[in-house]
This record gives sequence, C-alpha cells and structure tokens, in this order.
Amino acid sequence: MAQTSLEERMAKIEGAFEQIDKRLGRLEAEVHALREEMVNLREELRNEFRSEIAAVRREMGSFREEVYREIGSLRADMKALYRMTISVLIPMWVTIIGAIIGIALTK
Repeated sequence: MAQTSLEERMAKIEGAFEQIDKRLGRLEAEVHALREEMVNLREELRNEFRSEIAAVRREMGSFREEVYREIGSLRADMKALYRMTISVLIPMWVTIIGAIIGIALTK
C-alpha cells in the first residue's frame, strides 16, 4: 500500500512537472512574441520620429526662406526711407547754409 501511494505521488509530481514545462514553454513563447512586438514598435516609432523630424525640417526651411524674404523686404524699405531722408536733408541744409550766407553777405 505504501508502494502504491508512493507511485501515485510520483505520478502526480511527474504530471505537475509536465504542466510546469508546458506553462514555461508557453511563457517563453509569449516573452518571445512580446520582444518581437517591442522591436516592431521601436522600428515603427523610429520611422514616425524620422518622418516627423523631416516634416519639421521642411517646415523650418520654408519658415527660414520666408524670414529671409521679409528681411530683404525690410532692407529695401529701409534703403528707400534712407534715400528719402537724405533727399530731404540735403536740400534743407543747402537752403539753411544759403540763408546764412545770404544774411552774412547783406550785412
């Protein structure tokens, strides 16, 4: 009778080990699948980041061109205003100097 119970116990233990082996095999497969999924997600994220970075670079490039155009426009406006100021100041100075010379000569 003790022999039977020992054999039954051994059979139960062997069955438990077989189940543990199956469970560990399943867990190993799931871990492997998760690793593959993580690798795929990482690659997907890298690709998304690269495309987003490229889009930002394109946008910054177009913004830079727009800023350069605006700076060029401002320079042209400043040149025009400078020329206008000079074209007003020079005749004014000539007029003032002429008036001073005229006053000096009449005395």
